[in-house]
Amino acid sequence: MHKQIFSSSFLKVGSILLLLYMHMQMCVGQQHSRTVLIDSADLLLKRGLTEESKSLYNEILTSAETEALPDTLRLRSHLGMARAWHMHQQLDSSLQSYLKALQLAKSTGQPSFLTDIYMGIGVLQAQVKNLTDAIRYLQQADSLSPQISIKKLQIRINLANTLMDADRDKEALEYLQESLQTARLLGQEAIQAIIHTNLSNLFIKAKNWEAAIRHSRESLQLRDQLQQPPSIVTYNNLGYALMQSGQLSEGKKAYLLVLPIAHGKQRQQLLKNLKDLSLLQNDYPAALQYFEDYDQLKDSIQQQEIEQRIAEITQAYESAEKSRQIQFLQHENATSRQQLTTVIVGSLLLILLICLATYLYLKNERVRRELSHSKTKNQLLRAQLNPHFIFNSLQHVQHYLYKNDKETSMAYLSNFARLMRATLAHSNTDWISLEEEIELLRNYLYLQRLASFKPFHYHVHVDPEIDLSFVQLPPMLLQPVVENAIKHGITDQPDPHVAIDVCLEDQKLKIRISDNGRGLSTGSIDRSNNLHKSMGMQLVNKRIREINKQYPNFVEVVTAKAHPTKTYTGTSVEFLFDLTKQSESRL
Repeated sequence: MHKQIFSSSFLKVGSILLLLYMHMQMCVGQQHSRTVLIDSADLLLKRGLTEESKSLYNEILTSAETEALPDTLRLRSHLGMARAWHMHQQLDSSLQSYLKALQLAKSTGQPSFLTDIYMGIGVLQAQVKNLTDAIRYLQQADSLSPQISIKKLQIRINLANTLMDADRDKEALEYLQESLQTARLLGQEAIQAIIHTNLSNLFIKAKNWEAAIRHSRESLQLRDQLQQPPSIVTYNNLGYALMQSGQLSEGKKAYLLVLPIAHGKQRQQLLKNLKDLSLLQNDYPAALQYFEDYDQLKDSIQQQEIEQRIAEITQAYESAEKSRQIQFLQHENATSRQQLTTVIVGSLLLILLICLATYLYLKNERVRRELSHSKTKNQLLRAQLNPHFIFNSLQHVQHYLYKNDKETSMAYLSNFARLMRATLAHSNTDWISLEEEIELLRNYLYLQRLASFKPFHYHVHVDPEIDLSFVQLPPMLLQPVVENAIKHGITDQPDPHVAIDVCLEDQKLKIRISDNGRGLSTGSIDRSNNLHKSMGMQLVNKRIREINKQYPNFVEVVTAKAHPTKTYTGTSVEFLFDLTKQSESRL
């Protein structure tokens, strides 16, 4: 009886031990298979197969949700995913994976992983120009890495480049010089070549052309010894430094040596530098050819970038579609919800495309309107700076000087200078104060009266309640009307007179320009209130149409007879500016 009990207990204990052993073997086997899987993913990533490596990393992380995987495997998977996302320029996803890996690395306390993570985050932050955080992470990685190692060289080179971008050139120079010594101790000639190129960049920035040339040539010499392909960046640096130091022929040789193998933005930079160098050599045909090649390549690169963005959007959409199909197979009960999600996403994309198309259309219209506006302003400026008027003015100055009338000649010349200066200054602005506009008209009337063979009278009356410095008007609208009144309106009038009256009327600024000349015919009034068939008035009307397109009903012009009951009816041109829209128009 005792023997049977002992035998039964022995069998139970043996069975339990056997099950424990089998479980341990299964766990070890699973862990070994996961280790092999992550090693394969790392190898794929090194070969640039990012999508395949991400698939394996994702498989490991998915299994970690149901299996008890060691933190080291999960850490390696997150770190690998971060690098893969980074290579794909998916920076947000890369940063999230880096931060997950950082949390695991801190819990495991493994410095080698911390070094890789800090370096990866630092490089990522530098790429998005968050230079302060980039420097901090790279310095943390530098403090954890061994004193003499290739990894420390990589960290310090990245740190030096980031410091250079942050305009901390002195610190960058120290890191590069120390890294160069370390690379020589380790016998890493390839890294030495990279450091020499970075030093040439730094000295070009400092305009130390001699040092930039020396380091560029040392980098190229090392690359030749290693039988590496020509470095386009290094030859570009060498050519630029030689060009800036006056060695134009040698600089051109450096550019032309790598131009046939350069592509994309590197070729674009080489063509730009060759254009600048050809101009220095006074070789204008070559400069023009390089510029045309540069411009054509620039358009091609922009088109490629657009196509790349479209491809990325397409790829993202296809990935989302595949994911949706997998979820559909796994969760058949969620079909209706997934369809609703798809409709919403599609609608949002459609709305986004419509908004984008609308934005591009409005932007194009705005550019076209601004170009037309600028062209009209230039034409008005040329009309105001009429060579005939300028020459006549100078002749009148000469006339007064000949008559020894110094006081009149100085007054004439002073007003003429103020008029020219104000006209040129106002041509570069969209709005001027009413005070400046009135001053310009006074100067113009004064000059025209002195220059006229038959002097005329004029007066300018401004309502004292108007704040002249606050009210803003578009420039170059009133002077052509005044010019027409003088040249066409009061000609042959026995007692010529021009009046400018400025007042407020129902929250509108009214500027009335009138004369006592021959006046308008009925036919003239019927032709859209055009005062005279002058180029200046045509440009004024065109300018008003452009302003009213941008700010509806801001300017209104009314042309009528100034004195309907008199023999000389004269002409009146009234400008009405809606001051309620002034704040909007000045935005």
